[in-house]
Amino acid sequence: MSLIRSSLLRRLQALQGKTSTKTRATEREAQDSAALSLARARQGKSDQPRPDGLLIWACLPDLTEAEALSSLLPPLQAEMGDVTLLLTTHDPQPSDAIPHDARHQVSPKFEPAAVRNFLEHWQPDVVVWMQPELDLITLGALKASGVSVIWLGAGAPQDRGLTQRFKLSALRDAVVELDSILPKNGASRRELLQLGVPAEKMDVTGILQPLSQVPGCDIEERDRIAQKLDARPVWLAVGVEPREENAILSAHRILIRKSHRLLLVMIPQDPARAADLTAQLETDSWIISSRSKDDHPHRDDQIFVVDRADECALWMHLASITLIGGTLAGGANRNPLSPAALGSVVLFGPEGGRHAASFDRLMRAGAARRVRDAATLAVEIEHLLAPDKAAEMAMAAWDITTRGAEVGEFLMRRLLDLLDEAESRKGF
Repeated sequence: MSLIRSSLLRRLQALQGKTSTKTRATEREAQDSAALSLARARQGKSDQPRPDGLLIWACLPDLTEAEALSSLLPPLQAEMGDVTLLLTTHDPQPSDAIPHDARHQVSPKFEPAAVRNFLEHWQPDVVVWMQPELDLITLGALKASGVSVIWLGAGAPQDRGLTQRFKLSALRDAVVELDSILPKNGASRRELLQLGVPAEKMDVTGILQPLSQVPGCDIEERDRIAQKLDARPVWLAVGVEPREENAILSAHRILIRKSHRLLLVMIPQDPARAADLTAQLETDSWIISSRSKDDHPHRDDQIFVVDRADECALWMHLASITLIGGTLAGGANRNPLSPAALGSVVLFGPEGGRHAASFDRLMRAGAARRVRDAATLAVEIEHLLAPDKAAEMAMAAWDITTRGAEVGEFLMRRLLDLLDEAESRKGF
């Protein structure tokens, strides 16, 4: 090796070493920062400012029921104005699992100083306690602050040893101070009654499910377009990311070989993408029209592109099958309960994101199917084009979106009452 090449190699290796050292230093700084934030959160401190308005603190073991809680926010905000939902869990959570309209922080240690720091910073107006057992330190601090507490998903302590007997005695005294207790099931209610929890403190029994708001649209417009479609089968891909387009188009190309009248309606996640998507489809020889230029799909159209985000509900009303965009590329862009509430069968990819719990719930009920790629997407849609199968799954979708509504509706009404009382005390 020449002296020049040897020198250049040594310099390159030195630069690579510096880069690696710098990268490792950056990673260590990030880890140190995360560890510091976690330690502060355990002490009840936060880097996030408390938002203006009313605040609901939901103390959870994990984020499984976070989506169900966040589904209460729109009706609460419609009635009360600024309402923030603060979710706390014992461990840090991935950002894509946190509902976009909620805040998250690691729970404080259930110790006097940490709980005091937490309450002084966040000043919650109402607490929804969703841990399996009550923490008497936290409950005492909330009582002293005059904050109302709802115990959701309540269950009796399972440990019945000598130490637990003292806890049970304290529990009986503590629940008297709770606003409402919602047992997770009938068995839990019976156990709580046996432990001496007053029956009048316990309300509806069941698991909280997301409130399913049936998406509204202009019904006259819906009927007019349906008449133009003349009973054509329609499947919808809503909230589509560019990385998913090829898989969706490949599946549709397979499908129209057997079902020539099948129409795909595509709604990009970014409406600005519609123009480029339309041009690309025309270049690729698809027969298409678009909402920006055409009032409705034409008889021979294979694809109809919609560039208006506010028309998602309209096309959900018209489609018997809905693919939730983002699930093939990073995480769901839409709540699957919206099309399900309309009786549209839901398809989704492997990445459910913050709506993962709802996808699992729909799939267990037989109201949704998971797909992996273009091939499995085409297979599922072909299977669902059979009217009897689509009707069976549509009935399951309707059932799952209405079941469990009693708990959610009761909780929403109770939260409205308690937030109204908190607002009056603050003199907003």
